[in-house]
Amino acid sequence: MKEKLKAFGKKMRPVGKTVIGYKGTGLIVTSAIILIITAFVNDSFFSFSTFSSVLSNNMVYAILAIGITFVLLTGGIDISIGSILAVSACTVAKYSSANPNIHPFVWVLLALAIGIACGVVNGFLVGKLKIVPLIATLATMYAYRGLAFLITGGVWYEDTKIPTSVISIGKSQFLGFDTIVWWAIGLLILAALFLGLTKPGRRLYAVGTNEKSAEITGTNTGNVKFMAYVLCGALAGLAGLLFCSSNKLAHSEIGTGYEMTAIAICVIGGVANTGGKGRIDCLALGILFMTFLTNLLGTTFSNFESAFKGAIIIIAVIINIAGDSIKARREVLELGRRL
Repeated sequence: MKEKLKAFGKKMRPVGKTVIGYKGTGLIVTSAIILIITAFVNDSFFSFSTFSSVLSNNMVYAILAIGITFVLLTGGIDISIGSILAVSACTVAKYSSANPNIHPFVWVLLALAIGIACGVVNGFLVGKLKIVPLIATLATMYAYRGLAFLITGGVWYEDTKIPTSVISIGKSQFLGFDTIVWWAIGLLILAALFLGLTKPGRRLYAVGTNEKSAEITGTNTGNVKFMAYVLCGALAGLAGLLFCSSNKLAHSEIGTGYEMTAIAICVIGGVANTGGKGRIDCLALGILFMTFLTNLLGTTFSNFESAFKGAIIIIAVIINIAGDSIKARREVLELGRRL
């Protein structure tokens, strides 16, 4: 019997190492802990309708996080995405309220076009003019926010003004979930395929890992950064449409601070703020973690929600740095053994 147990233990060791070595294991464990705590605090959370509602309320952050992942992988940052979201939502709300019978696909195209246009400006400033990303996107953040106000003239567009053709884009039900959830899932899958299977996706990693080395190998780093900001802008524009659709609301101040939550999701999901590191599967776990955490804080410590989120971001950064240091030491030791 003992020999069988030993043999079984030997067989399971590689599995155990894989589980422990998987970067998302910590997120899975902590998410489970949050769910257990939530079970004691709020019993209704585990009803399907509540769970579906909580997911839907956080999917805008998820879509923004997917977009900003592309930028973070290059070693950049984009703090204008909340403002791009506002421009997109306000534009769609204004023109759809005046043209309620237009097909919903037109509003999707319009939102993407607005996001791409904003991303082109950001990409040109960072990728072509070589302006520091934080400074460039700080400037455009204020510019886009002002543009959103000019579009609406300070008017709030609420459910009575937003047509059903727009509301149906993110608020329709499919298999018990709002379509905004399926939008987020689809975009996660597309992002994973893009980063894992295409040359442009791999170039994002190359530029973020070592920009000079990427240039030596013939990569046009300016174009890669330009592409990252355009993709980020496109998803921010789409997020604006989905925010307007699922919340039945649009005004010039929506999306304020959303960029910080999106960046927090990325950092928690293991996307390195220095570039070159990040996985979509871990990002998806980070989205779930932040969704569960936001729900828990909202029901228990709503007054301290921002403080808790800030502390968790710092902890996540420290853990990522520590993890990278441990991994680097192991690689050095392994190389030493081979030599």
